[in-house]
Amino acid sequence: MIKFRPYNVLIPKFKIDERIEGGLPRVYKTFRTWDGQEDEYLIGIGLENATGVRKCFEELLRLGLRFDDNDETSEDFAVMAKEGIWWPVPWLIYNDEGCWFIADVKAPV
Repeated sequence: MIKFRPYNVLIPKFKIDERIEGGLPRVYKTFRTWDGQEDEYLIGIGLENATGVRKCFEELLRLGLRFDDNDETSEDFAVMAKEGIWWPVPWLIYNDEGCWFIADVKAPV
């Protein structure tokens, strides 16, 4: 489970493996000074404001994840903010406690 911060960029580990050359080690190196969390399935990067989210987006896109500027959505990552999720993704379950990858047996029904 990824616990909420004011802004949370959530990335499934399988997307990192598929799209980012160097995989998780490269993500760890890139975001080593950020407020990170992870579980078996997800990486969560906690941020304090929308400016931090924009900087995180730029790094993720530079690493190889995708974002559709026309729809302002991504299948590769999501943002959960204090006001709710910025766009829905099929791989994420969330409630007031936190976020889970859909295959996580600990995820709420």
